[in-house]
Amino acid sequence: MTPVIKIDKSRRTRKKAAVRARIVTAGIELFSRHGIAEVTVDQIAEAADVGKGTIYNYFQTKEDIVVAFMIDLERQVQARLSRFTASGASLDSVLTAFIRLQFRLKAHHHEFVRVFLGQMFLHAEQFVPYMAEMQKAIDPPLETLFGSLQRRGAIRTDISLPELILVFKTIHLGLTSLWAIEGPPFRTAKRTLKQEMRLFCEGLKKTT
Repeated sequence: MTPVIKIDKSRRTRKKAAVRARIVTAGIELFSRHGIAEVTVDQIAEAADVGKGTIYNYFQTKEDIVVAFMIDLERQVQARLSRFTASGASLDSVLTAFIRLQFRLKAHHHEFVRVFLGQMFLHAEQFVPYMAEMQKAIDPPLETLFGSLQRRGAIRTDISLPELILVFKTIHLGLTSLWAIEGPPFRTAKRTLKQEMRLFCEGLKKTT
């Protein structure tokens, strides 16, 4: 009986994950076309081919779908983080590659990122709780990355990691905004990314 129970639980887990993914995909597609404020939970349920009640089994609000999507992206970054922490490349090359990975993962959802940033800047107070939740997924990989770089000797040790991460996230947000506004093929964003990282890293290098 035990193996059967395990199989049933596994099947239920996969089914729940599939339903959740369908809801998130439907929500993000609708948000991309119409904006977050204009989309209703009923519309998401119809697009995902689930009942409205099913939506609330997974998410308390439609904004929670946005948070789930962004956190899922961050988890994809975490899954590939070892390549950066193990890299012997220069500091600016590592950080440039890290942000480029973020951009590649978001490229398919470029319109949504543009909508999300617009809503975030226009309704900052409303988005504060959701941004705080997203930071819980964003900060750990950055702590791992910068901690590794600091131990390697690529970054001065007199700079605290929280301050360093805050500055990096601020620069990253600015670059992401440029990337979102510009659109494909993102030539200016890519060029600016290299320049910004080179300047940022100049201040991080150990002084001799």
